[in-house]
Amino acid sequence: MKTFEITTTVEPAGEIRLAGVPFSAGTEVDVIVIPKRKSVEEFRRTWEQVCQQLRTLPQIANVSDAEIQTEVAAHRAGR
Repeated sequence: MKTFEITTTVEPAGEIRLAGVPFSAGTEVDVIVIPKRKSVEEFRRTWEQVCQQLRTLPQIANVSDAEIQTEVAAHRAGR
């Protein structure tokens, strides 16, 4: 399948404009919009912030390592 990737910015009204796409006029295309990928370092920092916030939740104190391992195993098993 022929694909085309471009980076653009969402305009104030929520619109996105693409120009110069390599498809003929009238070609039906699928459009998938995702936020720009973060660098590895940005992702790591964001992940650490999320983990830190989760650790502050009062209910986390009652979760045992065994419960976490059980949940991970169930997830991996597709349950």
